[in-house]
Amino acid sequence: MKITFIGAGSPAFARKVLTDILAFPALRENTTLCLEDIDQHRLQQIEKYMNKYKEDNISKIKDVEIEATTNQRKALTDARYIICAIQVGGLDAYQLDMDIPKKYGVHQVVGDSLGPGGIFRFLRSAPVYKSILKDIAEVGEYGDPNTGKNDGRGSSPLFLNYTNPMAMNTWYCNEILPDSTIGLCHGVQGTSTLLKLYVGAMLPGEFSFMCAGINHMAWFLKLWYRDPEEDPELKGPWKDAYPIIRKHFKEEPELTKSEKVRINMFKATGYFMTESSGHLAEYLPYYLKREDLIKKYRADSSEGFASLEQSCYLESNKKGAKTLDDQFKSLLKVEKLRFKDTPSAEYASNIINAMETGNLFQFNGNVINKEQGLITNLPKNCCVEVPIHVDYQGLHPQGGIKLPPICQGLCMSNIMVQQAAVKGALNFDKKLIYHAAMLDPNTASVCSPDEIKSMIDEMFKAEKQWLPQF
Repeated sequence: MKITFIGAGSPAFARKVLTDILAFPALRENTTLCLEDIDQHRLQQIEKYMNKYKEDNISKIKDVEIEATTNQRKALTDARYIICAIQVGGLDAYQLDMDIPKKYGVHQVVGDSLGPGGIFRFLRSAPVYKSILKDIAEVGEYGDPNTGKNDGRGSSPLFLNYTNPMAMNTWYCNEILPDSTIGLCHGVQGTSTLLKLYVGAMLPGEFSFMCAGINHMAWFLKLWYRDPEEDPELKGPWKDAYPIIRKHFKEEPELTKSEKVRINMFKATGYFMTESSGHLAEYLPYYLKREDLIKKYRADSSEGFASLEQSCYLESNKKGAKTLDDQFKSLLKVEKLRFKDTPSAEYASNIINAMETGNLFQFNGNVINKEQGLITNLPKNCCVEVPIHVDYQGLHPQGGIKLPPICQGLCMSNIMVQQAAVKGALNFDKKLIYHAAMLDPNTASVCSPDEIKSMIDEMFKAEKQWLPQF
C-alpha cells in the first residue's frame, strides 16, 4: 500500500499525520509513505525526520518504506491514499491577500477560508488541484475487481484534503473528479473538547453530540450528557447539555472572555458552532466592520485568533517560518525519537485504518450534498460538513439533516460565496470572482460594489504570477 503526502514540506503538520498513520499496526505492513513537495529543503527535512523515526523504532516500522520526491506524478503513481496540505504562493501571496483588502477597509484576521483572502488562496490552488486530480485519474491505484488490485474492492484512490479554503477546494476537486475528495478539518474535534469542558463531562460515555453545517460553520445541533452520579454505569438516557452551558456562562462570566464572538453568536442563535472567534468573525457582517466592535469583541488575551487582530495568522506564520530549521535541528539531535502508539485527533489515519481493516470510525467530514440528500435545506451539490461513518466499504455520510432557519441562513451566506468562486475557477471567469467577493458578508459590510471591483482587479494584477489560468 502506498500513501502519498502532497505538501509534506509543511513539517509540523506532516510529522503529526505521518506518525499517526504508523501508530496503526495494519498501516505499517508492507507500506510505502511517499513524501512530495516542491520545496526541496523542506522536503529533505521531513525525509530526514521520518528516516530517523524509522531507524529509532525499527522493530515496529521495519516493513515501511520512506520515499521523497519533488515529482508530483511519480508521487501519485499507484497511490491508494493521498493527503494534501499545500499553500500556493507561500507567505508572499498571503501578504497580498491581507494587505490589499485592508486598503479597502476589509479587516481579515486569518483570511484563508472566505472573503478576498480565501477566494484568492483558492484561485491559486485550483490549477494545482486540477493537475493532482489528473494524475490521480491516470496513475493512481484505481481498483480492478477482475485483477484483485486494491484488495478487489474496485475502489479508486481517496484524496484527503486538509488545505483551506476547505469548502471551495473540496467542492472544486469533486467537480473535476467526482467522488474523489473528502475535506478534513479540526474544528469539530477542538470545539467538542471545549464543550466537554464547559459541561464538565470528560469521561468516556459522558458526552455526545450531533454537528452539521458547512466547514468552519458547522453547528452543534444537539449536545448530550450523562451524569455519573445519577448513572454510574453511564448507560442511561442522554440529557440535553445546553442548559448546563448556559448556566455556567451566567454563573462564571469569565468563561466567556476568551471566545467573545463565538459565545455572542451562541447566545444569538441558540447553537454553538465550530470556529474560533477570529475565524467566525470573518464569515459574518457583524463584528469586523468598525473599530468599536472589534474592540468590544476582542478577547481579553492579546494573542491568538480571538484577539481579532488584522493579519493575526499571517504574522504567526511568519514567526513560525523563521524557527522551522531550528526546530528540525533539535528534533534530529534527539537520541531516540519516541514511538507514538496513539494517533492524534486528526482524522486521516483513522479513516485509512478503517478502510483497510473494516474497523468502524465516525468523524465529521466535508463532502458533496448530493441531490440535497445530506443537509436537506442547503443547496444541491454544494459542499457540506456532516457526520460520516467509514469502514472497509468506504465513506457513509449521514443524510436527512435539516438545519434550524438561522443556521441555514448563515451557512447560505457563505455557500453563495463558495459557489460563485468555484464556478469562476472552473470557467476562468473574473466576473464571477468579483461576484463572489460582492456576496461575502464581511466585505459587503464595508465596501460598495465599485470598491469591491477595484479591490478584486488590484488583487488579480498583484497575484498574476500565481494565476496563469486567468
